[in-house]
Amino acid sequence: MHEPVLLNEVLEALKVRSGGKYIDATVGDGGHSEEILKRGGKVLGIDIDEGSLKRAREKLEGAILVQGNFVDIERIAKENGFEQVDGILFDLGYSSSQIEDESVGLSFSKDQPLDMRLDKNLGVTAADLINALPEGELTRMFREYGEELHAKRYAQAIVARRGLKRLETTKELTDLIVEASPGRDRLHPATRVFQALRIAVNRELENLELALPRAARLILPGGRMAIISFHSLEDRIVKRFGAGVQPELIRPSEEEISRNPRARSAKLRVFKKL
Repeated sequence: MHEPVLLNEVLEALKVRSGGKYIDATVGDGGHSEEILKRGGKVLGIDIDEGSLKRAREKLEGAILVQGNFVDIERIAKENGFEQVDGILFDLGYSSSQIEDESVGLSFSKDQPLDMRLDKNLGVTAADLINALPEGELTRMFREYGEELHAKRYAQAIVARRGLKRLETTKELTDLIVEASPGRDRLHPATRVFQALRIAVNRELENLELALPRAARLILPGGRMAIISFHSLEDRIVKRFGAGVQPELIRPSEEEISRNPRARSAKLRVFKKL
């Protein structure tokens, strides 16, 4: 069962009230939105992942749910009567259901197709990038999007292997990275490479940078935006968006982390519109 991160903190940050309008720009499995609905809020939930929306529909009776990318948040909001709202949530993490979904291929602990597209309408898969990009481009991608210290080493190993056989599955890539790893990291060697590929395939950082100011235009004076990020690349964009403002920064409690270890790296930043 997916547990929404920083649930009570998000509800408090958004000052959820009965009759208020809220956009969950990354509705996922619907954990945060479910509690907003229980408090009488009206919810527009957006998610690019069809599987997540299917799960959300099972629990979010009364919410408006739309499959789409949050980069289009202004258009989606206006089409659904949410052009002026009291609060917006961006939870940039991935649910357990998404990571386990065999059709997506996000997990290095599974043997899945090397796809990583949350929206199957996107043309380029992770396998396309791994098998086509030159060594220098792979190195740059792993370094910039994964903050991987061994980016060049892994890029060289991939180029050498694909010369013999196209890499098609998450297991093939994971085994190759483990084989090439110097083995001195507390994280699994494939963690940052998979992060980099996922970000590149789904254009996560570019979309976030475009979406935040668009979302801000929808918020009523006094309304709030809550953004949960999970790695420094996302958080850097969030901080840049709020440059000149001192947003509230909230981290998970030790109790939540012990209950849900995936919450460990979460940062909640809260912005209030004047």
